[in-house]
Amino acid sequence: MTDRTNALLYLRTAHANEGAIAEQRHRCTALAAAQGWKVIHAVVANGVSGAGDAPGLTILRDRIASGEAQAVIAIDPTRISRDPEKLLAFERFCTQNDADLSFVEPAANLGSLRAPFSDGGKSAPDMTNDTDRQSGFQPPEFRL
Repeated sequence: MTDRTNALLYLRTAHANEGAIAEQRHRCTALAAAQGWKVIHAVVANGVSGAGDAPGLTILRDRIASGEAQAVIAIDPTRISRDPEKLLAFERFCTQNDADLSFVEPAANLGSLRAPFSDGGKSAPDMTNDTDRQSGFQPPEFRL
């Protein structure tokens, strides 16, 4: 890692909502500042479902794999994916690339998602908490 951690923000809402994106941006930037990290870009997926393959995650993976970024910040795990397997796959990718994955509101313990579910996933933690709110701060961004 470099002396100063470069962070990417991942801002996603399922239904286009500029106010919710602005609030996520503000709160994620505050977490980066508290960590002493430099926000280099925000990847904005406004109106993109968390159930499928989000194109924004490809941008995050590319920037992490290149070494340009060493951290990703999202408001909560559901912003990465509402599918626990996809969330854990992204978390593994970050770990393998020595990148931090941080959440303003850790709605679920990622460790609990690693245990196999004997009931086909029915006992998986509820990943439906949506904490989108309004604010006004804007770091550099990629819009999808």
